Amino acid sequence: MGFKMVANLLSPGRHLCGLAWDGETLWHSDGTTNRLYRIDPGDGTVLGSIPCERVRTCLSIDEEGRLWQIAGNPKRIRVLDPLDGRMVREIPFDDDAESVCALYVGSSSYWLGSKTTGRVEERDINTRAVLQAYQTDGSVHGIALVDRVIWYTDFPASALVAFDLERRTEVARYPLPGQPTGLCWDGGRLWYCDYTNKRITAVEVDLASRHVR
Repeated sequence: MGFKMVANLLSPGRHLCGLAWDGETLWHSDGTTNRLYRIDPGDGTVLGSIPCERVRTCLSIDEEGRLWQIAGNPKRIRVLDPLDGRMVREIPFDDDAESVCALYVGSSSYWLGSKTTGRVEERDINTRAVLQAYQTDGSVHGIALVDRVIWYTDFPASALVAFDLERRTEVARYPLPGQPTGLCWDGGRLWYCDYTNKRITAVEVDLASRHVR
């Protein structure tokens, strides 16, 4: 499977957490400034930001443009208005809240990934019921769904990993130069937060040849 780095932006903060794509720009959350930044993917210019108290890990965006941020202690999901940061919904986790690290929001469900067990769950967006569960071989820190493949970042392994949902198995793994956290897909590239080097990096992967193992 082909793999190539194609962009490398300087992050606005020092504690890189989540990453999301709104169709035109990147959104990035930082755990030191406790802000969510809207970023130009071309040159990294910060176009705006909103506050979010106690940013923890991942960030995603739903079909209505609302931002889903894992935040608080204990962790939970805060659904925020991107214009002013107003919280419109809060979604709790189960007893193992602190292990939840990765988040991706789809049209009718959302996905959670565990950094301690490697488990990935798909949950109903309204009821929170578990619809499907998958067991990976890694530590899931950021997550993106592309054509029935879960891509996730593995922070301790410094890797980007593809997990095929139909086959329920890992199909590709790429070493990264730094430890990655948040992850998103912009329709053509995967973007990830390089926590070590304080960068937001885009990579191109060959999706057509993902069944390589």
